[in-house]
Amino acid sequence: MYRTIGHIPGPPVNFLFGNTLELVRYDTHVFFEKLMEYFNRYGTIIRLDMLNKCWIVFSSVNDVERIISSNEFNRKSLDYGILDEWLGNGILLDHGNSWFTNRRALTGAFHFKILDSYVPVFEEQADVLVGKLLKNGGAPVDVFALVKLYTLDVILETSMGVRCRAQMEDSDYVRAVSNLSRITFWRMYNAMGFSDWTFRLTKHYKTYRESIRINRDFTTSVIKQRRAELLARTTTASEAEMKPEKGRLSLLDILLRSDITGRQFSDEEVYSQVNNFMFAGHDTTSSAITFILYACAKHPDVQQRVYEEICTEIPPEEPVTQQRTNNLKYLELVIKESLRMFPPVPYYSRHIDRDTTVGGVRLEKGATIVFGAYMMHHNPEYFPNPDEFRPERFEDAGDAKRNPFVYIPFSAGSRNCIGQKFALNELKTALVKILRQCKVVLPDPDFVPKMKMELVLKPVNGMPLRFLDRKSLSV
Repeated sequence: MYRTIGHIPGPPVNFLFGNTLELVRYDTHVFFEKLMEYFNRYGTIIRLDMLNKCWIVFSSVNDVERIISSNEFNRKSLDYGILDEWLGNGILLDHGNSWFTNRRALTGAFHFKILDSYVPVFEEQADVLVGKLLKNGGAPVDVFALVKLYTLDVILETSMGVRCRAQMEDSDYVRAVSNLSRITFWRMYNAMGFSDWTFRLTKHYKTYRESIRINRDFTTSVIKQRRAELLARTTTASEAEMKPEKGRLSLLDILLRSDITGRQFSDEEVYSQVNNFMFAGHDTTSSAITFILYACAKHPDVQQRVYEEICTEIPPEEPVTQQRTNNLKYLELVIKESLRMFPPVPYYSRHIDRDTTVGGVRLEKGATIVFGAYMMHHNPEYFPNPDEFRPERFEDAGDAKRNPFVYIPFSAGSRNCIGQKFALNELKTALVKILRQCKVVLPDPDFVPKMKMELVLKPVNGMPLRFLDRKSLSV
């Protein structure tokens, strides 16, 4: 394979090992920084040679548009195979005709009315989060760790209709999900984790097996219970009676309803889809919220303007709704700019199923192509002064001139994030609740977070922020 792509710019290769001897020395922080170094040195097409496989990294908007707007590149890269045992063949990992069929069936789960019914969950759990943040009395707190528990509470209640109180108490299931995420990311970037055989020799294997068991037992029991409840309710024809007690359908409820999805999912298929949403729906959103809060703390003038807009548009005694959060136009600009600078998924990868050409580069079947959202978002050709936090760059006039494929925090094309509206509603609700009650401050005004890439963009040593009670500040 190297003979066909050896002309592509990239770091110098060892004759036998390619770039492997260099790359295995890097942790996820250094590797993230190296990718940007390669981008600045070699340009928008980069070759990385890893023993028996090569990664071709594209970050030109024309090449990225070609990749994500074509069904030819519908299959996720084989690197995601590490997730198979946990996630199964759900919407994240599936490809081909079955992926198209399931994607179409799941679209109904994200209808406006269903998303609106989740906002009270977002708000209730955000109130718990605010209480946890203020409990520290203004002392620095790693907000990423707390926000992750918030998103776990939200995704579990909305995907399975189960309350786990992750923010308030420990549980075997929450611990299992956290362990599976942590160990899966470790496997992707550690040579001992690449193979199932070598993984068995590591200290993580026993924890991984136990976490898989807990996850399967818990999720399977909830699926069986929900299916039994659904069968018991189908004796009546009233749609109102087909809804759960709170009148809110969880993703699991929808998957079990063939009248909504248009097809009958087996228990194993439901298990895979629910796990896919659990995995994709908590780490990404916690990353987004964390970096938005950092941006607000780093830029007090931005935070103040967001606060004033929230106070104007959403009276404190009124509940948060989709309609009200949609009126927060400046907050939306802030979110967009933060997602540009800190995209939760900085890189996406695809498997090449047959010989093809992208950007003038001939690619053989079996190759892996990567497209860099982070690289595009930080390319001064597309975003002048890319390291400046400037929400105004997304105002209508400037936004309209941009190629839509240059800004892809939720990917784009047919494989874009199916839950992006869910995620935006969730993070808007959390930000409204936090910023209305808390002034967010950096312990060190000069602090700039170091970042690491574990599929999801994360701060290396957490994100220390101070949360000051606005009530006490106004006294």
